[in-house]
Amino acid sequence: MSVVERHQGSPTATEDRGSRAVPEGQQRGSDQTEQSITAKKPSMSPSEPTESGSSRTPIPKSAKSQVPPPPAAAAAAAAGTGATNITLAPDPSPPTARIRIADRIGDLFAAPPNSVLIHACNTVGSWGGGIALAFRSRYPDAFKVYRAHCARSIPDQLVGTALLIRPPAAATAGGATGGSRGMGHYIGCLFTSRGYGRSRDPPESILGATGPAMRHLMRLIAEEEERTGAQIGEVRMCRINSGLFAVPWDRTKRVVEELELAEGEVPGNAEGGVVEIVAWERE
Repeated sequence: MSVVERHQGSPTATEDRGSRAVPEGQQRGSDQTEQSITAKKPSMSPSEPTESGSSRTPIPKSAKSQVPPPPAAAAAAAAGTGATNITLAPDPSPPTARIRIADRIGDLFAAPPNSVLIHACNTVGSWGGGIALAFRSRYPDAFKVYRAHCARSIPDQLVGTALLIRPPAAATAGGATGGSRGMGHYIGCLFTSRGYGRSRDPPESILGATGPAMRHLMRLIAEEEERTGAQIGEVRMCRINSGLFAVPWDRTKRVVEELELAEGEVPGNAEGGVVEIVAWERE
């Protein structure tokens, strides 16, 4: 199994912006090849003085979503493992789309091929309970990619980011053709809490990480479509954060629907400036 990662960031400074580079996809081995696409979370600019002498923290622009990758990623790139550091130029474009959530009752996993299934994750590599355990049993290859990603990353730097995991055999243009147990589903992981159980983050922290993580995932989906020619179908998720993270669903839903997606963060299935995500609840 090989893993292809994509990191957003600058090699010199947190807010340094360079030109946009498009990494090449890689395909190795058998039909069980699994690939992930990642990038780092937004970072705030230093505090700026006000006229009264106090300081305030400026609100980051929506396009400023890059920080340097962790040392492990840079080392992997140097070793030729397929991890590539890229720098994205600031995007001055105004918001171009919003997310609309449609609530449904039924089976989240009964999705057509090339769908993206989203769930909220901790940063310590555990899918041990709740809906995460269901993901682990259905997508064992995706779990291995997620766990390895957590193992080589710094937990605090993962919060507020996302991981998009391709199905096995999805390395060629046109998108997924296989997937764990033949499902052909992409798995979208939103890192909204460092720990789980009694070690989970408080609700306000989880909600604060949910928005940046979702925007990051939308960008990863858009980049996957542009880079590989994949045609992503439905975007589905469970009622994220509302299970073992114990955050009321209506609060998470409000955070997601208030997001404004900039150019480069809009998947190809958006219609009329709206990206529809269907949130499924079991009967």
